[in-house]
Amino acid sequence: MIYLVGENVFSFNSGTEFSQFERLKAFNEQGFKTKLLLRNYSRMLAKDMEKHGIAKENVINMYDYFQETVALERTEKPLRLLDSMALKDYHIVGIDNNISELRYQGKVIGKVHVMPETIGLVGVIEYFDSLGHTTLKEHWDWRGFRSMVETYHPNGEIATQEYLKQDGTIALEVVHMQIGDKVLPSSWKLPNYKGQTYVFDTQDQLFTFFLNEVNASEPGIFISDRRTLDNSVANVINAKQKLAFIHSAPFVDNKNVQAGIVPSYRDVLTNQKFDQVLFPTKQAADQVKEFLPNGVAPGFAPDSWVTPVKEAKQLTAQKTLVYVGRLAEEKNIGDLLKTFKYLHDQDKTLRLKLQGYFSSQAYRERLQKLVAELKIKDVVTFMNYDLDLSIYAKATLFVNTSDSEGLGMNMLESMAHAVPVISYAVPYTKDDLIKDGENGFNVKNKTPKILANKIADVLSSPTEYQKLSNGALMTAKKHSKKAFIDAWQQVLSF
Repeated sequence: MIYLVGENVFSFNSGTEFSQFERLKAFNEQGFKTKLLLRNYSRMLAKDMEKHGIAKENVINMYDYFQETVALERTEKPLRLLDSMALKDYHIVGIDNNISELRYQGKVIGKVHVMPETIGLVGVIEYFDSLGHTTLKEHWDWRGFRSMVETYHPNGEIATQEYLKQDGTIALEVVHMQIGDKVLPSSWKLPNYKGQTYVFDTQDQLFTFFLNEVNASEPGIFISDRRTLDNSVANVINAKQKLAFIHSAPFVDNKNVQAGIVPSYRDVLTNQKFDQVLFPTKQAADQVKEFLPNGVAPGFAPDSWVTPVKEAKQLTAQKTLVYVGRLAEEKNIGDLLKTFKYLHDQDKTLRLKLQGYFSSQAYRERLQKLVAELKIKDVVTFMNYDLDLSIYAKATLFVNTSDSEGLGMNMLESMAHAVPVISYAVPYTKDDLIKDGENGFNVKNKTPKILANKIADVLSSPTEYQKLSNGALMTAKKHSKKAFIDAWQQVLSF
């Protein structure tokens, strides 16, 4: 068994999660039994897994494991038909589509919050004391059972969280206490687990226990994809193999490796916790080996694979620049907008589409303000995070202005749709993915105006554009599922 260890299947996922999803799919299709092991509690997990096409038999969430709900099928629970609600005594009064009041003898004693993206299904039931303060909340899982109950300290902060089995018995209890000037979780308790009670000081200790239970049942290879999970994975007993995957550029300064390793990667690279630490490019692995000759052996394994479309693109009258990915400060979206402004001043028919999720509301507001200042609001579209990749159908070029990349999964994805890439020149994209004049261009002088000039050159030459589109498809073919599997077989110890 191969275990891919992650935090969650989020509503909005980063490249790290997408890399895990692609690995999960490819490995299982190849016949390598593989499961995703997840640490975080999420009552919406089943919904998010379905959205990403992940079968429940391929995932074990730690909380589901202890709650004995890993294989649970979904049952819709209308809030007005709950067995736990004595409606002859309590009355549910609808306020709007999202909230109903729970009343007893005319007094509001609680609120029922509808499950997101549903009509009338129970999501959270909130109970009040005589002064209207929240004393208890029942959190319902997307699959239709009361999953977790919270109680509160007098100041409104969480006191306890009880994670429940389907019959209502407690599977896991988390206690929150005053630690310094904050109320924080202080203990995780498994009551009567296999006839014994276990208490842990941290969630990571509990997660290590969970991983060891899974491995004891079916020993396997463990791959840690986030540094927050490394210690738990490293402490698995009798694993067949322990691997860590670093998806991003490993050095603080991409131009100068002597500036040092990214601080959050130092521990996994210098302490002998893993059999190997993997990178998505051979160049990154070689540089780390040279920089840290006494560290853990670095290696290469691809973080993604693609299935290319059949035909290259031709330059059309309507030209659209695109960016697909996380909209965050390190992605330098401000420079992308300024680049587009230079281009649009020359060609008023040009359009820009950006698809993804913002790293924060503050960053969203900064970009929207910049769009207004540049007077390009009517020709720039921010599209919501979506698994639908139809944005590439009418895309002309993918433009990237990020500060660094481990490889550039989103740019590889673009090439698979025959869309060439014009990017700021950053290791390891410029060395391993984008080849100047073949499938796109790397702009070494990283300024919006210089980037705009290179884009303008490409958009003015139908012949060169078609050559780049063909080259993009050729690059994508080299990153096939077969190539992906072949590379991983050199790493895995079956």
